[in-house]
Amino acid sequence: GLSYRWLLNEFPNFIPADGRRFVSQTTGNLYIAKTEPSDLGNYSCFATSHIDFITKSVFSKFSRLSLAADGQCCGHGPTIKARFPADTYALAGQMVTLECFAFGK
Repeated sequence: GLSYRWLLNEFPNFIPADGRRFVSQTTGNLYIAKTEPSDLGNYSCFATSHIDFITKSVFSKFSRLSLAADGQCCGHGPTIKARFPADTYALAGQMVTLECFAFGK
């Protein structure tokens, strides 16, 4: 399988998953629910592939998260984005969980 982790500014400052931050293990995207001044900095994705007995890891280039032109941390009001598969199936009586993310713009 493939797994993703994100780091802030330098190795090994990995970002912990908590109430504000989430890393999708499907897409590798990092989501921050409410940005704070401590979130400013350089981000890099650390992807690890596990195939049989071989493990390979790679870092992405750093991307900078900085203040918006209006001095606000990292963006403006949220927009709701939802992307679901064309067909989503569920069995009657079974629990289904759908993810919905609000993005700053």
